Amino acid sequence: MVNKKAQAGLIAIVIILVALVFIGWLINVNNRECNSNADCEEEQYCGSDFSCHNIPVIEKTVIKRSITLPILIICATIVVLTIILRWEKLFGKKEKEEIETTETEPPEAYYSSQFQYSAK
Repeated sequence: MVNKKAQAGLIAIVIILVALVFIGWLINVNNRECNSNADCEEEQYCGSDFSCHNIPVIEKTVIKRSITLPILIICATIVVLTIILRWEKLFGKKEKEEIETTETEPPEAYYSSQFQYSAK
């Protein structure tokens, strides 16, 4: 069997090491500036390094742009394209052509799959 004094010495060393680690952890926790946002001032937050940081203020500038000119350009383009496509209807010849109605004679021989017709 192992000596009882050696076991007691080993147990004492383990207890001392555990106590030192616990004391080091307590010192680390006590050195923190904050643990939550409630520990900081009103316009600060608690960071991951457990210290208070100012909340950044991000300002966004809004620029108003007028879309009137682009809309006018698009509308003018549509009107011009419509005029170009319907040019003949709008500005074509106004003269009416007379349609000659003359009777045309049927061909001399007209063949179909069933009967034979001849013009006389």
